[in-house]
Amino acid sequence: MMRCKEKANHMQKQILKAATILSLVVALTITFVAVPAAADSFGSIRVDVPFEFSAGHRVFPAGKYTIRRAGVNTIGVIRITGEDGKTDGVLLTNSAESIESKNETALIFHRYGDQYFLFQVWVVGDTIGLEIPKSSMERQAVRAIEVNKGQSSSGEPANVIIAASRPSRSK
Repeated sequence: MMRCKEKANHMQKQILKAATILSLVVALTITFVAVPAAADSFGSIRVDVPFEFSAGHRVFPAGKYTIRRAGVNTIGVIRITGEDGKTDGVLLTNSAESIESKNETALIFHRYGDQYFLFQVWVVGDTIGLEIPKSSMERQAVRAIEVNKGQSSSGEPANVIIAASRPSRSK
């Protein structure tokens, strides 16, 4: 009788272990499917930025840019290409979430004084966008503002939104 209970207890533990592993696999799958959806949703975006800005460790002059995924199998990596064909950069991104879907395709920049830093990329209708992590250049700009205004300054940036467009697929 005791041997039968031990087998039943062992079997229950194995079932519980399998159910836990299955739940973990499902949760991870859902998590990793959401990020590619965000990266894949925009295809490419065109934008005319009227000011010099930094993205990652590069400074981009004012001008017209195309933003797209860096490659077919790249998740969380985008390429910014200038209309002139000379300005080009690759950025790592994180996913950003919004409670409501966006009303327009847009880029959001952080502004500290006269310095602009690319912060997020959003596509109309999406609740998941792309966020560029703060670069060392942006952290340095925050520190400079804190030093100039005193330690009571929060170093919070002004958000500047630039409308962008998605090229038509018929081209």
